[in-house]
Amino acid sequence: MRNTFFLAVGLLFAGCATDSNSNPKYVANFNPPEVAPGYTRFITPAMPSIAPGENVEYCQWISAPSDTALDVLDITGLQSKTGHHVVLYATTATQYPVGETHICTEQDTLPISFVGALGGEGTSSNAARLPEGLYFRLAAGHALMINTHWLNATDQPIDGQAVIDVKFAPASDERQVADLFANNGARFEATPGKTAYDVSCVLQRDMNFAMVSNHMHEHGLSAYSELIHPDQTKDMLVVDPTWAYDQQFNAKYTRYTLDAPKVAHVGDTIHTHCEWDNTTAKTLTFPDEMCVGIGFYFPSQGQLSCSDGQWR
Repeated sequence: MRNTFFLAVGLLFAGCATDSNSNPKYVANFNPPEVAPGYTRFITPAMPSIAPGENVEYCQWISAPSDTALDVLDITGLQSKTGHHVVLYATTATQYPVGETHICTEQDTLPISFVGALGGEGTSSNAARLPEGLYFRLAAGHALMINTHWLNATDQPIDGQAVIDVKFAPASDERQVADLFANNGARFEATPGKTAYDVSCVLQRDMNFAMVSNHMHEHGLSAYSELIHPDQTKDMLVVDPTWAYDQQFNAKYTRYTLDAPKVAHVGDTIHTHCEWDNTTAKTLTFPDEMCVGIGFYFPSQGQLSCSDGQWR
């Protein structure tokens, strides 16, 4: 994963469906307000005829890569009826054209990094925002992909769509930038049935964590990440006693603040514990399944990754 993505300013992409007000940009009964001054609006391709009872996640490419770096100051937006969430990602999967839409796969989770999210039918997902005073910096060479989740609990097919409004500014050293740290396990073998795995990394530098989460895929049962100090005392960072399928794209975070981050020091150990219930007949390995403790830290020293105890 990388903690950056690029959104091409002024670019609008829409589906072919029309709404009840004859607006060709939006599906029926989806009427977002005008975009606020200073924000750039992105419109996802329409998802036609989401069937009654359908529970599906799509990955949708809405922006090509660019060589311009920007800071993201704010993200807002809306999702049409039956929407569960919308999550914005940077992705290095730049082989897809703008407008590409397919059901999300495990492979889509490999080259992405989280930047912002909306909750069901467009409610703001504050749990997914960086704490006040921290910003994401968008580096060059990344496409923009949106993960949209739909749960149609009605008895009629429904067309789905979302808008994402982003407030940009030129990259500035005056802003406190957060970046990604990943404690990644890749040597596990999740045999059929219930299995567990532990992965640890000894920190080589002090780190101020602003947000921490776990990451697994669809066979996850539970996970936790903790900080173990040299004297063997522990601080729990984030616990997922149960794991939901959509958390692989829509993570749950423990949040701190700019003034009171979770401080980890050189010599501390990040330990992540994952449990799975493999209901298939085959052994699952990375990347079909994953076991990762993820944190956004500051000040940014670039993306940091530790895989099975080895720094990358």
